[in-house]
Amino acid sequence: MGDIYKAQDARLNRMVAIKALTNASAGDSDRRRRFIQEAQAASGLNHPNIITIYDIVSIDDSEFMVMELVSGKTLADLIPPGGVGVAKTLQYSTQMADALKAAHAAGIVHRDLKPGNVMVTDSGLVKILDFGLAKINVATELTEETQTIGAAPLTVEGSILGTVAYMSPEQAQGKKVDARSDVFSFGVVMYEMLTGTKAFAGDSAITTLTAILRDEVKPVTELVADVPPELVEIISLALRKDPKDRWQSTQVMHTVLSSQKARFDSGVISNPGFIPPSGIRPPSGVRPPSQPPSIPPVQPSGPGGLPPAAPPKKSKKWLWICIGLSFAYWGMCNNSGGKKERAKRNSETPSVAVEPGASVSIPGVPSNVEIPGVTAKKSSVITNQSIMDMVEEGVPEAVIISHIRASRTRFDLSTNQIIKLSKAKVPPAVIEVMRNPKPDTPLEAPAPGAAPAPAPPTPPVAPVGTTKQVPIIGGVPFEITLMEDVPNDPAPGMPLHFQAAKDYHVSGSVAIARGAVVTGEILAGKKGILGRAAKPMYRLMTVDAVDGTKLKIKSTPGRSDDRNERSIEPPGHRDKENLAPAGSNYLAYFDGDQTVTVKK
Repeated sequence: MGDIYKAQDARLNRMVAIKALTNASAGDSDRRRRFIQEAQAASGLNHPNIITIYDIVSIDDSEFMVMELVSGKTLADLIPPGGVGVAKTLQYSTQMADALKAAHAAGIVHRDLKPGNVMVTDSGLVKILDFGLAKINVATELTEETQTIGAAPLTVEGSILGTVAYMSPEQAQGKKVDARSDVFSFGVVMYEMLTGTKAFAGDSAITTLTAILRDEVKPVTELVADVPPELVEIISLALRKDPKDRWQSTQVMHTVLSSQKARFDSGVISNPGFIPPSGIRPPSGVRPPSQPPSIPPVQPSGPGGLPPAAPPKKSKKWLWICIGLSFAYWGMCNNSGGKKERAKRNSETPSVAVEPGASVSIPGVPSNVEIPGVTAKKSSVITNQSIMDMVEEGVPEAVIISHIRASRTRFDLSTNQIIKLSKAKVPPAVIEVMRNPKPDTPLEAPAPGAAPAPAPPTPPVAPVGTTKQVPIIGGVPFEITLMEDVPNDPAPGMPLHFQAAKDYHVSGSVAIARGAVVTGEILAGKKGILGRAAKPMYRLMTVDAVDGTKLKIKSTPGRSDDRNERSIEPPGHRDKENLAPAGSNYLAYFDGDQTVTVKK
């Protein structure tokens, strides 16, 4: 579009960048119009992640754009073959989403978002360049690096504008685009940042366009290990072929990315394959004994509570084993005492249960030292931290609830602690059980001679290790199908029955099965223009997940406090016999972030 020069503003004594439209290019009225539009679009966006335009100057037959000088490198220069990693991907993506959100709110679509148009300063600040500019350099040969294909007005359908490898499917087909086209391009850039490879790369521009229109990207998990599933899901939704299946706004994307970045920075989510620092990693080939998440391993401490400077020498191993056996023998001797003495001792100190044929873990002994013959189990008290540890380790919800009801508890359910539990993704059902671990159900004394009441059946518990918890991100759409006709004049409160049109996958597992029950209802109609009754609206309530939980859903995208109502009449419906026929398809949106337990 023009040459860029580094210059000095003599009046304000500052360095600036000047983009010059040469005489030959300035003679083209279309190029001049686009050049001026770029300056107007970017200058109307006052945002720290968008380059600042200072002025535009016309001298003779040339046009000059004076703008902020950004010292740094483009993403194209910064992305190595293996990607920039999860932390930097979240850092850069959050800033880019914030800039796109501001631009889209102003009605501006970038149409040429790519790593070469994203500058990163030495301090990590992201700047998006060439905003609002659809370049029209007429290429003599169509290549993957061609920035613009064809010469056509900005809003005319049938033109293909943008960089080939980063186009959205609708952009590649020359269709009219909106902000969701930038969402797709943004997803392509995020994919490249995370994996270090292009999402769609062919031998030529034609094969690249074909891949964009037809092929799915290679799964992130096959290219990069230890990526949080939440981040994979964000990118996957951005790369949907159909615009209505993608994120519907960059505002929602920015909210979700900001939340995930905060959780990653705080350590709530991390790379699943994180390797602890040298010094606390177990020796190669040695697997430490498994231990419930609620009982953190006790590390040996030195003077003043500090960890020892070096691990225990091998010669002390047998000393610790002897001490452990002594403790175990002492425990067995105590078990041989009278019942009254045991009851008294149990009321004063925690009990020690000993099982033969296993291993023992003694406080102060490194966890990788095994003592054959016995194992000592401490009866611990479950706290808020214990629950958060189990959730972080992926322990199924049913197992956590069962563990709470079978153990001693000391929970703090103040407002601040409930907020902390919610941020740690503790399921609401678990929090409710924490509030009342052992329901106070008064037991009536049985009548003389009457048989005791049978014990309530124990709820089924999924085996540990066969399931995992996956995140359901709020605002994500999925397709549902209406199961019965809706009459022309439905009564308010009339229940609606839908079902999931297809399987909904999260991290490779089915979270909502095809045919899952979806509930909704008709809302009271509102008065339209001139007092006429408007078309009936409906709202959605729940969908059944594979683990039996009922996930909250909405009929409209956006935040949880947004409206949950939409016209029940499908677009283009002309049948006078009913308002909506059975088999009509709609989109449902998850109402806030939730979790589902799925099979591995």
